[in-house]
Amino acid sequence: MKKFAILSLILAGSISAFAQENRVETTTKTETVDVEYHKEYNSKLSTNWYIQAALGGSVFFGEDDSEMSFGDRIKPGFSLAVGRQFNPLLGGRLSFEGNRLVGWNDNKGGRYPNHLTDPRKEYLDKKGVYTDNGYDQDIRYYALAADFMLNLTNLLSEDKNSFKRWDLEAYLGVAALSTMERKGVDNVIALGGRFGISTTYNINQRFGINLDINSTITSSTIDGHTGESGDIDNICSARLGLKWRIGKQEYRATHAISNSSYDELNNYIVAVKTQRMEQGAPEEQIVVVPAEKDKIIIPYVVFEEGKETFNQELQMANIFNISELLKEKKDLQMDIVGNTRSTNAEIALKRANIVKDILVSRYSIDANRLTVKVQEMDDDSQTVHFVNK
Repeated sequence: MKKFAILSLILAGSISAFAQENRVETTTKTETVDVEYHKEYNSKLSTNWYIQAALGGSVFFGEDDSEMSFGDRIKPGFSLAVGRQFNPLLGGRLSFEGNRLVGWNDNKGGRYPNHLTDPRKEYLDKKGVYTDNGYDQDIRYYALAADFMLNLTNLLSEDKNSFKRWDLEAYLGVAALSTMERKGVDNVIALGGRFGISTTYNINQRFGINLDINSTITSSTIDGHTGESGDIDNICSARLGLKWRIGKQEYRATHAISNSSYDELNNYIVAVKTQRMEQGAPEEQIVVVPAEKDKIIIPYVVFEEGKETFNQELQMANIFNISELLKEKKDLQMDIVGNTRSTNAEIALKRANIVKDILVSRYSIDANRLTVKVQEMDDDSQTVHFVNK
């Protein structure tokens, strides 16, 4: 469980060009009160979608397949998928896959659905292939699969709402498989369950290189031959491809607290306002923020000292506010200014470009409306400022 802090905020200094939007340029903290809460993430249905395309190989594990070499059983396949990340931990994916499988029948018994003998053997015998000591099973199949995804990277990370270079996901799913009728192989439709691991190296916030390894367990009838020692077959696949995130990629964090804590917050806010008004001050703006820093600056983005990173949980709200303003004011042009007062121009410029990239890629703001600059500002903080042109 984490804690909230209630900040009583008063105007300090001048009001910026955002005054007409009721945005405060600087703030002062007075007191805090802590309450327990837990964080929940959600997103709109239109956000966090992606497409995947991959090529790779599959290996069939059937009744007698161990009598073939492992290398001879590796055959090519492809997959196309569309998915959505519901929140930083959970997602879903639908995929269409096609593969070639090669197995082996030792010709020593078994059952053949709808046939007295194996139609594959009959086909090969007609072609003059010697089959008494066994023969291959050459299968083409397609599959439609639905997977439930768990993001292990975010599960183990406290910062769940930021870009990460690597993503690792585990998944469980179901698949419907259908073989093609060809060369003595019947058309067979079977259901299966599957599990796997998917890892993505994210080149940027849009594109990544994805490696997917999975195992599908299905009925032994998938190859047209039910063996004597079991009723299931297994298909193991590994594919390498691209992952393309389309549209907006964002989550909104909400803080869930108990009714008693909620009442405590409201009572404290009323008490602070009453005290300030009794002292003759104007009614303050009360803001709730995570109690991790001893001050909050709006509308700056505060970076870590000497670095090109910032606290996502605290600072993304400021970038989101600017994106909302730019969406409301379609003609508004904005300067994104890296502050050089406490750092060099190179770092200040990189910081400003990071903020611009987030506005463009995550919030779909037209890049032509944003101008990146570096300038010495009045404050000594490690900041990036927004200036209305």
